[in-house]
Amino acid sequence: MKKSLVAVGVIVAVGAAWTGASWYTGSKVENELNKIISNTNEFFAANAPEAGVVFKVENFKRGVFSSQANIVISAAESNGADETIVFNTDIEHGPFPLSQVAKFNLIPKLGAANIELANNAATKELFEITKGKPFISGTAVVGYSKSIDSNLELLPIEYSKDDASISFSGSKLVFNSSADFADVDGSIITDNLVIQKADKSESMTLKGLKITTNVTKSQYGFYTGKQDLVIADTDFNIPETKFSFKNLVIGSDTVLEKESVKGSISYSIDDLKALEQNLGSGKVALSIDKLDAKALGKFVEQYNKALAEGLATGDPSAAAEQVAMDMMTKTLPELLQSKPTFSISPAYWKNDAGQSSIDLSMTFNKWDQDELTSLAMANKVDEAVKSLLTSFDFNFTLNKPMAIELIAQAAILDQGKAVDAATKKQFVEQATAEFDQAQVMLTSDMFSSPFEEMFMTDEQRAEKAKQKKSPWMVEKGNDLTMTIKFAGNDITFNADKYTLADFLTKMKVMSSPEDNMGYEEDLAEPEMGTEEAPAEGADIAVPAAN
Repeated sequence: MKKSLVAVGVIVAVGAAWTGASWYTGSKVENELNKIISNTNEFFAANAPEAGVVFKVENFKRGVFSSQANIVISAAESNGADETIVFNTDIEHGPFPLSQVAKFNLIPKLGAANIELANNAATKELFEITKGKPFISGTAVVGYSKSIDSNLELLPIEYSKDDASISFSGSKLVFNSSADFADVDGSIITDNLVIQKADKSESMTLKGLKITTNVTKSQYGFYTGKQDLVIADTDFNIPETKFSFKNLVIGSDTVLEKESVKGSISYSIDDLKALEQNLGSGKVALSIDKLDAKALGKFVEQYNKALAEGLATGDPSAAAEQVAMDMMTKTLPELLQSKPTFSISPAYWKNDAGQSSIDLSMTFNKWDQDELTSLAMANKVDEAVKSLLTSFDFNFTLNKPMAIELIAQAAILDQGKAVDAATKKQFVEQATAEFDQAQVMLTSDMFSSPFEEMFMTDEQRAEKAKQKKSPWMVEKGNDLTMTIKFAGNDITFNADKYTLADFLTKMKVMSSPEDNMGYEEDLAEPEMGTEEAPAEGADIAVPAAN
């Protein structure tokens, strides 16, 4: 009996302790929930003002072991409750929420919320599609450190109405964050989405969507880390605009290194098809290194603030124009204080006929807008370029068969319907003729002008024909190539070396130093109170009598 009494006493004591801890935790839940919602609003206002959404808590009801509340999401310009999205939230109090204990998660938590989309005027049709089940539901666990770990699920849908249907495999959303959103780790995964007409004359199919983000907010206000978007397969079957592609991948990676930023973003796509033609595959990767972190943080803050103000006044385009002006006059010079390097590599497009590519790398100096303007106005464009750039390296390879195929495909797309092999051959022949004409221009002397030659004598034209040509692009087998390398005071263009001043003069970007174009011409004027005597024998004009 004594042992039984002891056991009962322990159970009662544990129950009392749990009840007391839950009551105490519950007294903190409302305040912490309001803080989370406030941080969420601040996050969207600072980082995505274009979203235009506002979060708030309504109808909070606190109990001993759990509390209930509504999380309301509305547009900033919402006209009423009929335009709001509401999530019903049942919050289990810590330190040991029952749903977490059931999963053997025994780490103390402030609370665990069960979330589901509410049926209201804004979501009524969605509930009809899901036959009364909440389309979105899941859990969000808040730790005592105020970190948030959430898992949401979107229901699969099979729905038909009138002459259209939707097939959706469902989606999983995982979102983990610190309380102030300084660290964010999340992902969205969807296997399949099909929207089509009943007769299948029009359809859109998306397969293998995955969005991931793992970022940390820097002390300068912007986020660093990795973000990726992948779509494995997409097919649009729409009259006159049928196209599909595979493996669309967009990825970014930003790293903060002391006072500078190193970042990259890349875009790639495979098997882009349209009107039964495989247009090819391609990739572009852009990167920048040693970008001034403080200036970047300032720019991001100003941009989001200007955008938010533009949206609030209903004129975001004006805000964008102002940001662009500020960027040229203020932001860019600040961003270039650390002499960053910008590159595009690789950048290519390939089809069944060949591949063309571009590689670019350039290193900037500190940019002084007034200095650049002064040098340019003084016919010292070469000095302006050297003030702006430390180095410039550019390589361009244009594959002729690839370009001809692309021109032919563009012409077929322009007419809006697929063609047979015989007709395709005609398009290729036409594209070949067009490219041959373009090649004449691309391989012409870059220092010559057809307009100037119009005024030359036959002897002058013959003499010019004997001179060494400097073509824009050089023919090498099936390729046309262009290479430009600049460093210090010299520039090499397709293996021909020049001083920068000589090159820019030949390109008519600046006038020859021997030809001052009147910039330095000093027209001396007689001093006040003096007159120059006419030369001996000069005619003196006498006013005619009236």
